[in-house]
Amino acid sequence: MEGRGVHILIAVMVFAGTVFCVPQLAHAESGSDLVQLRQSIAEKKAAIASLNSQLASYKSKIQGLAGKAASLENDIAMLENETAMAELDIASTQNTIDQKNLELRIIDGQMKDIQDELAKRRAMLADLLFALNKNDDQGVLEMVLSSGNISDVFEAAQQLESVNDEMRSALEATRVTQTSLAHRQMLHQKKIDELASSVSLLQEKAENLDTHKNAKLVLAEATKDSENEYRTLMSELRSEQRSITSDVTSLQDSLQQKLAAADGQSSGTTNITWPVHGVITTLFHDPTFPFRNLFEHSGLDIAVPQGTAIESAAPGYVARVYKGQQYGYYVLIIHANGFATLYAHMSRIDVELDQYVARGQVIGLSGGRPGSLGAGFSTGPHVHFEVRLNGIPVNPGLYLPGE
Repeated sequence: MEGRGVHILIAVMVFAGTVFCVPQLAHAESGSDLVQLRQSIAEKKAAIASLNSQLASYKSKIQGLAGKAASLENDIAMLENETAMAELDIASTQNTIDQKNLELRIIDGQMKDIQDELAKRRAMLADLLFALNKNDDQGVLEMVLSSGNISDVFEAAQQLESVNDEMRSALEATRVTQTSLAHRQMLHQKKIDELASSVSLLQEKAENLDTHKNAKLVLAEATKDSENEYRTLMSELRSEQRSITSDVTSLQDSLQQKLAAADGQSSGTTNITWPVHGVITTLFHDPTFPFRNLFEHSGLDIAVPQGTAIESAAPGYVARVYKGQQYGYYVLIIHANGFATLYAHMSRIDVELDQYVARGQVIGLSGGRPGSLGAGFSTGPHVHFEVRLNGIPVNPGLYLPGE
C-alpha cells in the first residue's frame, strides 16, 4: 500500500502542480512559423490601413464632383473615380480575408494544444481515481483490525487526506483547461463567421465594380462622347419621366371603380407582391446610382438572370407598353386605390395595352444585359420595379412583403 500511495502522490503533484496557460505557440506551427504568421498578419493590417487611406481620398474626390453641375465630363470622371474606389475596396476586403485566415491558423493550433492538454489531464484523473478507489477498498477500520502498528494506520490516513486535497486541485486545473478551450472555440467560430461575411461582401463589391465599368460604357455609347448629346439625352429622359406620371394620373380616375372591384378592395392600400425574386442591387433614390445626374433612381433594381418571368404585383389594367430610352422595354400597370407599378428593362413583353392582368400573372421576361434588346439604360441583367401612388414614385420597400 505504501508504494502505491507514493506513486499516487507523485502523479498528483506532477499533474496538479502544472500551471495551465493558453499556449502561445500553435501546435501545427514551429516557433519560426508562428513569428512569420504574426508578421504576415501585421503586413495585412498595414496594407488595409493604406488602402483605406486611398479610399478616403477617392471618396473626397467623388464628393467634390457631386457638387458640380451635371455634365458628361463630370459623370465620366465620377464613374472613373467610383470604379477606382471599388477596385481599392475589393483589394481591402481581400486583405481582410487573408488576415482572418492567418488568424484562424493560429487559433486552430492553440485549440489543438489545449485539446491535447485536456486529454492528458483527463487520463491522469482517471488513473488517480482508479488508484484512490483501490486504496479506499481496504478502509481505515480494516487497516486498524489487521495492523499491529497504529502509526502505520495514522500515516495511511494522512496520506489519503493529502491525496484528496491534490485531487481537488487537479479537478480545478482541468476545469480551467476546459474553460480555456471553450473560449478558443468561441473565438474560432467568430473568425469563421467574419470570414464568411467578408467573402460574401467581396462578391457584392465585385458586382458593384462591374456595374460602374458597364455604366461608363453605356453612358459613352448613349452620348457618343458629346456634351450636346448628353444634354439632349438628359432632356429626353426627364420628359419620359413626366409622361409616365401624367399617364398614371389621367388613367387612375377613369379606372378606379373597375380596379376596386377587381382587387376586392374599395379603399385602403392595395397589396403589392414581388414581381421577381432576386438580389436588390440598387435602392429607391440610391445615392450610389451611377446615372444619378441624369435621372433619380425611382424604384428597386432586382438582379435576376436574363429571361426570368416577371409577374404582375397586383391585379390591374395595362396602361402603357412602351419602348423608351431610360427604361428600355417596360410595362406600366394601374391598380386600385391610386397605385401603379412599372416593370422596366424587359427583354420580352407578353401583355397588351388595356389588358386586365391578375396578381402573379406573367407579363413578360426580364432583360437588362447591356446592348441586348429592350435593355435601355442598364448595367446588367435585372428588373427595375417601381411603385407609384397617385402618379408619384414611392419606395417599394414600404409595400412589399418581407422575403
